[in-house]
Amino acid sequence: MRISPPPRRRKSPLPILLAVVAVLLIALLVWLGTRSREVPTQRIEQDVTNEALAH
Repeated sequence: MRISPPPRRRKSPLPILLAVVAVLLIALLVWLGTRSREVPTQRIEQDVTNEALAH
């Protein structure tokens, strides 16, 4: 007579899911840290002499 092994329990996918979320979060933080934040300056000229003299 042969005894069959007990049925295997399925592993929870939670640890793998948490690891994937952690890796994605770290990748997002690295991406945000490497983006350039400087906006090029633009010169804006406006003639205000006529407006100042009109009042």
